[in-house]
Amino acid sequence: MKIKLWTGWIARIAGTAIVILFLPFYFGYGNPLPFLNPEYTAHDNAWLTAFPFIFIGIILAWRYPRLGGGMVILAILVAQTVTFIMGYGLVLHMFVPLGVGVLFVFSGEKESD
Repeated sequence: MKIKLWTGWIARIAGTAIVILFLPFYFGYGNPLPFLNPEYTAHDNAWLTAFPFIFIGIILAWRYPRLGGGMVILAILVAQTVTFIMGYGLVLHMFVPLGVGVLFVFSGEKESD
């Protein structure tokens, strides 16, 4: 019971901080739509595609933790895979929202018990 409570609230607090702090950076990038600017690299396009799914997943996870957490995990893993295959390496700071997604899934799994 305590594990479920703590993981859920840690995920909510961290997820809310991510959305509040980094959503303005997404819109401040200039043109946040992927594939419209020919100067964008595969790295830029992969992450510009993943960010809306990450933000929506975090917001959705407040009500549906497994669905939102899974959405965050899937978006980050796909973007990490694309950038790694294209030779850009791993984006290490994106493991923070990945951890938040895992916490949401874990708290959602504990809720269903």
